[in-house]
Amino acid sequence: MRCLLLAAALLLAPALLADDSGLVAPAATESDLGSSGLRFTTSDESFEFTMITAVQFRYTWHDTRGEGANGDNGRDFHNFRFYGARSFFHGHVFNRSFQYRLWLVWSWPGTVRIEDAYFRWAPEEYFNVTVGQMRVPATWEYLVDHERTALPDRAIADAAFSQGWGKGIEISGRLGLYDTEFDQGLLTWAVGLFNGALASVDGAQGRGTIAADGVHVTDQQATEQLEGGFRNSDWKVNPEVFGQIVDAQMMVAARLEFHPMGEVFKHMVDIGALDDTAAWFFMVGLAVNWMSARVDGYTTFLDAIYHNSNAAASLAPPASGRKRVDASIFHATVDGHYRWIGLSVNWALHYRTVSFNATGRLNDFDLEDDPYVVKGTHDFGATIDVGYFVLPDQLVLSTRFSYVDFDEFKSREIGTSNPIDGDAFGADSYEYGGGLCWFIHGDNLKLQADYRYVAQQLPHGNSRSGATAGTVRVSDWRVFHEIRLQLQWMF
Repeated sequence: MRCLLLAAALLLAPALLADDSGLVAPAATESDLGSSGLRFTTSDESFEFTMITAVQFRYTWHDTRGEGANGDNGRDFHNFRFYGARSFFHGHVFNRSFQYRLWLVWSWPGTVRIEDAYFRWAPEEYFNVTVGQMRVPATWEYLVDHERTALPDRAIADAAFSQGWGKGIEISGRLGLYDTEFDQGLLTWAVGLFNGALASVDGAQGRGTIAADGVHVTDQQATEQLEGGFRNSDWKVNPEVFGQIVDAQMMVAARLEFHPMGEVFKHMVDIGALDDTAAWFFMVGLAVNWMSARVDGYTTFLDAIYHNSNAAASLAPPASGRKRVDASIFHATVDGHYRWIGLSVNWALHYRTVSFNATGRLNDFDLEDDPYVVKGTHDFGATIDVGYFVLPDQLVLSTRFSYVDFDEFKSREIGTSNPIDGDAFGADSYEYGGGLCWFIHGDNLKLQADYRYVAQQLPHGNSRSGATAGTVRVSDWRVFHEIRLQLQWMF
């Protein structure tokens, strides 16, 4: 409690001003409860504090079917839940150049997850320095706040390729290039250095394991939502030790955006559109990031590749704790966004390559000569969203197609080292969906309803002959349907 009082005192320090007598007296303050959030400012605007609470209440009907012996995977449900309960705190101290933002996600039982938590110094529009925890500047869709969408969730391609939150430092800015009829041509950029924390120890995104009767999905929710994988995930507080999740590696990331007709604001639909046929806007963005992570996959999927191959299992663990395989991960995204009188089009293309290189004593086993040891993968994804306001700023109709294509490679079964053809780190996935969103009071109060159909081809399965090793495999297909009804209110 004392810590909270101290933090409050520090935040409110700029609100205390000295009067002519030399005594410190409170400055005149102003506060108002607007359409969204509570704002507190001093009269000289040297300090501002804004608090917004966002709650999403959702009903979900979910049905899963597969090609296995039983025809399903056992993850059918329908329920009500608080999908999100978030608190935003943002403002500035001393003057508008010193900005802060804190984003807390409340979950049960009694836990709080910190997502955004950063301080920004912005002396000039073209030069900002941000330190703390923030979203890595990668995909546009992930940089848009979850509350600023028409469909309830982001696309599956964004789930597979976005880089999540990272702790580090970022330099960003924006530059007005020329005047247009309605706005100013704009160039924005962001370059950052962050911790590199793998989302999954073996790069798998809910992949299944081979059994006598086919593929058994080990984590159905991860497979459906494409959680994990060879990408950054650093919103947790990690210990300062070497390991497969975090091993003191750094990630560099950069994003560049060009808005030739004026700024396209970070929202997934054209809310607040200008009612003028000449008022059309679009932008294109390019983002790249790279990180290196040490892995060996001990007791995981990569175990069979780097430990059981060529008797490498006889190696004792490294005394330093550094793993013997380096995974070099490069990701790139190109996206575009178009806005015109309530019409919005968003598209994105994703590419990721992961290169594996043996280091240290593992080099003694000549793994590069083994055709069943994965040397690298190339994964692809794409999304297109289209939305149109049937009623201006009130009712929007949206549709989406998104897919993820994981590279296939040769590998070995865990434990037996039997060779496998046609393996992959994740399930090839295709998402089709659409829905309606009623903006009752903008994003502050809206009702969303959507349907989506996702078909997935699992990484590997039994061959047509029933053999369990050494043959080309026939992957198991599984699909799931979802109907979602969500109420969002922000206050």
